[in-house]
Amino acid sequence: MFLTAEEVGRSLAGSFKLLSRDPEALGAFEVSYESFWRSFGAMGLVAPAFVALVADARVQAGLPLEEGIFASPGLAIREAVLVAGCWLLFPIAMIGLVRLLGLGRRYARYVIAYNWSAVVATTIMAVPHAMHVLGLATGGLTALYLFAFGVLILQCRWFLAKTALGVSGGLAALIVILELGLNGAVTAAASLIA
Repeated sequence: MFLTAEEVGRSLAGSFKLLSRDPEALGAFEVSYESFWRSFGAMGLVAPAFVALVADARVQAGLPLEEGIFASPGLAIREAVLVAGCWLLFPIAMIGLVRLLGLGRRYARYVIAYNWSAVVATTIMAVPHAMHVLGLATGGLTALYLFAFGVLILQCRWFLAKTALGVSGGLAALIVILELGLNGAVTAAASLIA
Protein backbone atom coordinates (compact mmCIF):
# COMPACT_ATOMS: atom_id res chain seq x y z
CA MET A 1 0.00 0.00 0.00
CA PHE A 2 2.79 2.41 -0.89
CA LEU A 3 2.38 5.43 -3.13
CA THR A 4 3.77 4.97 -6.61
CA ALA A 5 5.31 7.68 -8.76
CA GLU A 6 2.51 7.16 -11.29
CA GLU A 7 -0.20 7.64 -8.66
CA VAL A 8 1.53 10.71 -7.21
CA GLY A 9 1.93 12.31 -10.64
CA ARG A 10 -1.61 11.52 -11.76
CA SER A 11 -3.16 12.66 -8.50
CA LEU A 12 -1.19 15.90 -8.33
CA ALA A 13 -2.13 16.64 -11.94
CA GLY A 14 -5.77 16.11 -10.98
CA SER A 15 -5.31 18.44 -8.01
CA PHE A 16 -4.01 21.21 -10.26
CA LYS A 17 -7.00 20.65 -12.55
CA LEU A 18 -9.25 21.16 -9.53
CA LEU A 19 -7.66 24.57 -9.03
CA SER A 20 -8.78 25.57 -12.50
CA ARG A 21 -12.26 24.05 -11.95
CA ASP A 22 -11.76 21.45 -14.66
CA PRO A 23 -14.73 19.05 -14.50
CA GLU A 24 -12.47 16.24 -15.74
CA ALA A 25 -10.20 16.59 -12.69
CA LEU A 26 -11.90 13.85 -10.70
CA GLY A 27 -11.01 11.31 -13.40
CA ALA A 28 -7.36 11.59 -12.37
CA PHE A 29 -7.99 10.02 -8.96
CA GLU A 30 -8.13 6.27 -8.51
CA VAL A 31 -11.10 5.38 -6.34
CA SER A 32 -10.69 2.16 -4.38
CA TYR A 33 -10.39 1.04 -0.78
CA GLU A 34 -6.61 0.91 -1.10
CA SER A 35 -6.32 4.30 -2.82
CA PHE A 36 -8.51 5.85 -0.11
CA TRP A 37 -6.00 4.88 2.59
CA ARG A 38 -2.99 5.63 0.39
CA SER A 39 -4.28 9.16 -0.17
CA PHE A 40 -3.54 9.92 3.48
CA GLY A 41 0.09 9.05 2.71
CA ALA A 42 0.13 12.16 0.54
CA MET A 43 0.74 14.09 3.77
CA GLY A 44 4.37 13.03 3.52
CA LEU A 45 4.74 15.06 0.34
CA VAL A 46 4.32 18.33 2.22
CA ALA A 47 7.55 17.94 4.22
CA PRO A 48 9.27 20.84 2.39
CA ALA A 49 6.24 23.05 3.00
CA PHE A 50 6.27 22.00 6.65
CA VAL A 51 9.89 23.15 6.97
CA ALA A 52 8.91 26.57 5.57
CA LEU A 53 6.02 26.81 8.04
CA VAL A 54 8.25 25.97 11.02
CA ALA A 55 10.93 28.40 9.85
CA ASP A 56 8.39 31.20 9.56
CA ALA A 57 6.98 30.35 12.99
CA ARG A 58 10.52 30.87 14.34
CA VAL A 59 10.84 34.20 12.51
CA GLN A 60 7.46 35.37 13.82
CA ALA A 61 8.46 34.34 17.35
CA GLY A 62 11.65 36.40 17.04
CA LEU A 63 13.89 33.34 17.30
CA PRO A 64 17.09 33.18 15.24
CA LEU A 65 17.18 30.67 12.41
CA GLU A 66 20.89 30.14 12.98
CA GLU A 67 20.08 27.90 15.95
CA GLY A 68 18.29 25.54 13.59
CA ILE A 69 14.77 25.41 12.26
CA PHE A 70 13.75 22.67 14.70
CA ALA A 71 15.64 24.06 17.71
CA SER A 72 12.31 24.83 19.42
CA PRO A 73 10.39 21.54 19.56
CA GLY A 74 7.24 23.30 20.78
CA LEU A 75 7.03 25.37 17.58
CA ALA A 76 7.55 22.30 15.41
CA ILE A 77 4.91 20.37 17.33
CA ARG A 78 2.48 23.28 17.02
CA GLU A 79 2.97 23.44 13.25
CA ALA A 80 2.63 19.64 13.00
CA VAL A 81 -0.65 19.80 14.93
CA LEU A 82 -1.85 22.58 12.62
CA VAL A 83 -1.01 20.72 9.41
CA ALA A 84 -2.12 17.25 10.52
CA GLY A 85 -5.12 18.47 12.48
CA CYS A 86 -6.51 20.60 9.66
CA TRP A 87 -5.84 17.79 7.21
CA LEU A 88 -7.39 14.94 9.19
CA LEU A 89 -10.19 16.47 11.26
CA PHE A 90 -12.30 17.58 8.31
CA PRO A 91 -12.54 14.17 6.55
CA ILE A 92 -13.51 12.64 9.89
CA ALA A 93 -16.21 15.27 10.43
CA MET A 94 -17.48 14.71 6.89
CA ILE A 95 -18.38 11.09 7.69
CA GLY A 96 -21.40 12.20 9.66
CA LEU A 97 -22.40 14.87 7.16
CA VAL A 98 -22.30 12.60 4.11
CA ARG A 99 -24.33 9.98 5.96
CA LEU A 100 -26.87 12.61 6.98
CA LEU A 101 -27.13 13.78 3.35
CA GLY A 102 -27.21 10.25 1.93
CA LEU A 103 -23.95 10.77 0.04
CA GLY A 104 -21.98 7.93 1.61
CA ARG A 105 -21.16 6.35 -1.76
CA ARG A 106 -19.39 9.55 -2.85
CA TYR A 107 -17.37 9.99 0.34
CA ALA A 108 -14.30 7.98 -0.72
CA ARG A 109 -13.95 9.84 -4.02
CA TYR A 110 -14.31 13.15 -2.20
CA VAL A 111 -11.72 12.35 0.49
CA ILE A 112 -9.21 10.98 -2.02
CA ALA A 113 -9.41 14.17 -4.08
CA TYR A 114 -9.44 16.25 -0.87
CA ASN A 115 -6.24 14.63 0.42
CA TRP A 116 -4.37 15.03 -2.84
CA SER A 117 -5.53 18.61 -3.32
CA ALA A 118 -4.36 19.31 0.24
CA VAL A 119 -0.79 18.65 -0.95
CA VAL A 120 -1.14 21.42 -3.51
CA ALA A 121 -3.00 23.70 -1.07
CA THR A 122 -0.41 23.28 1.69
CA THR A 123 2.45 23.87 -0.72
CA ILE A 124 0.83 26.99 -2.16
CA MET A 125 0.15 28.37 1.31
CA ALA A 126 3.76 27.70 2.35
CA VAL A 127 5.16 29.95 -0.40
CA PRO A 128 4.36 33.26 1.37
CA HIS A 129 5.83 31.84 4.59
CA ALA A 130 9.03 30.90 2.75
CA MET A 131 9.17 34.38 1.20
CA HIS A 132 8.85 35.91 4.66
CA VAL A 133 11.66 33.74 6.03
CA LEU A 134 13.91 34.69 3.11
CA GLY A 135 13.17 38.39 3.58
CA LEU A 136 11.36 38.64 0.25
CA ALA A 137 8.08 39.70 1.84
CA THR A 138 7.20 41.79 4.88
CA GLY A 139 4.71 40.52 7.43
CA GLY A 140 1.96 42.60 5.82
CA LEU A 141 2.75 41.40 2.32
CA THR A 142 2.86 37.82 3.60
CA ALA A 143 -0.61 38.26 5.07
CA LEU A 144 -1.88 39.66 1.76
CA TYR A 145 -0.42 36.70 -0.17
CA LEU A 146 -1.91 34.26 2.33
CA PHE A 147 -5.31 35.89 1.93
CA ALA A 148 -5.14 35.82 -1.89
CA PHE A 149 -3.92 32.21 -1.99
CA GLY A 150 -6.51 31.30 0.64
CA VAL A 151 -9.30 32.58 -1.61
CA LEU A 152 -7.93 30.43 -4.44
CA ILE A 153 -7.85 27.37 -2.19
CA LEU A 154 -11.38 28.01 -0.91
CA GLN A 155 -12.66 28.19 -4.48
CA CYS A 156 -10.92 24.90 -5.19
CA ARG A 157 -12.49 23.32 -2.08
CA TRP A 158 -15.91 24.63 -3.10
CA PHE A 159 -15.54 23.18 -6.59
CA LEU A 160 -14.30 19.87 -5.17
CA ALA A 161 -17.28 19.54 -2.80
CA LYS A 162 -19.74 20.52 -5.53
CA THR A 163 -18.33 18.09 -8.10
CA ALA A 164 -17.19 15.11 -6.05
CA LEU A 165 -20.24 15.04 -3.79
CA GLY A 166 -22.67 16.18 -6.50
CA VAL A 167 -24.24 18.85 -4.30
CA SER A 168 -25.51 22.34 -5.01
CA GLY A 169 -23.23 25.35 -4.92
CA GLY A 170 -24.89 26.55 -1.72
CA LEU A 171 -24.36 23.26 0.08
CA ALA A 172 -20.77 23.14 -1.20
CA ALA A 173 -20.27 26.61 0.31
CA LEU A 174 -21.61 25.36 3.66
CA ILE A 175 -19.16 22.45 3.51
CA VAL A 176 -16.30 24.91 2.95
CA ILE A 177 -17.55 26.99 5.91
CA LEU A 178 -17.54 23.82 8.03
CA GLU A 179 -13.94 23.18 6.99
CA LEU A 180 -12.98 26.75 7.90
CA GLY A 181 -14.62 26.40 11.29
CA LEU A 182 -12.80 23.15 12.04
CA ASN A 183 -9.50 24.66 10.88
CA GLY A 184 -10.15 27.59 13.20
CA ALA A 185 -10.71 25.18 16.10
CA VAL A 186 -7.46 23.35 15.29
CA THR A 187 -5.62 26.69 15.08
CA ALA A 188 -6.99 27.73 18.47
CA ALA A 189 -5.98 24.39 20.01
CA ALA A 190 -2.52 24.54 18.43
CA SER A 191 -1.95 28.05 19.77
CA LEU A 192 -1.96 26.55 23.27
CA ILE A 193 1.20 24.59 22.37
CA ALA A 194 4.65 26.14 22.86
